[in-house]
Amino acid sequence: MARLGGKSGAMSGANSGVPAAPRILARLARYDAGDLGPHALALLAELKGAAASGQSISVIILAAALVDVVQNEDAGPAGYLDGMAFAYAGNKKTLGWLRGRRNGILHHEGPVDGLMGEPDRARWLANDADHAITALLDFLEDLDVAGG
Repeated sequence: MARLGGKSGAMSGANSGVPAAPRILARLARYDAGDLGPHALALLAELKGAAASGQSISVIILAAALVDVVQNEDAGPAGYLDGMAFAYAGNKKTLGWLRGRRNGILHHEGPVDGLMGEPDRARWLANDADHAITALLDFLEDLDVAGG
């Protein structure tokens, strides 16, 4: 029976353990989630906890999932905003990066930065998690459903 972590504890340190940057945590805390639906609210609560505890991989996955949920959950902005609002929300290059980063983590198709045992993986993942939160909040602010 194989141990989780394989040889030499390869899984240890997969998440960075480095909380999101204080400015990112503060921005996330200021976010007014009143316009979100229940599905998005549940994911946002998980995202906040993951960001505060340095679960960088989870932050990236949850931020990308939140973008998808907000675009589709009828109980939230998707229920009252038209498609044009979503077409102009967020930086398309940044949102594309977020989707690609999430997909690389979830759908292993080859080596993924930060998941190959690199010495700097903790810092890389923490930086990517901060970038993911920023992409999400920029998207929500463009929809005018964020609390600044």
